[in-house]
Amino acid sequence: MFEKLRDAIQEAVERHRHRPFLEAAMAACAYVAMADGSISIGERGRVDDIMEHLDQLRIFDPHEGVDLMNEFADGLRDDPKKGKKAVMKAVAEMADDPEAAYLVARMCIAISNADADFSQVEREAVIEIIDVLKASDRVTI
Repeated sequence: MFEKLRDAIQEAVERHRHRPFLEAAMAACAYVAMADGSISIGERGRVDDIMEHLDQLRIFDPHEGVDLMNEFADGLRDDPKKGKKAVMKAVAEMADDPEAAYLVARMCIAISNADADFSQVEREAVIEIIDVLKASDRVTI
């Protein structure tokens, strides 16, 4: 019984510790996916894949990540200026963590290629995210 309690506490601590990464990742994914006006099925599928395979995100229920991405996407759609501010604030939280910044930047590139149409607006969104992450010296498009 003690082991179950300990494991539950440890998982809760891990989820809390990685929550800012989840928020930054889903904000960045929403920003890139919404750059062309909507999130495609391919982009949504890529987010699911990332949630299932990336260690820092695997501890979260994939629905939690998707719901968070949808919240950022809705914000971008409903009030682009305010939505972008929320996205950039979440993304900027990872700027001082080179490993996390690199992962978020790579996720953006993966999302931008998910629908086999890496449009100019998506490219610009990826570059903007990479700049906010201060990762331009580590990530190339």
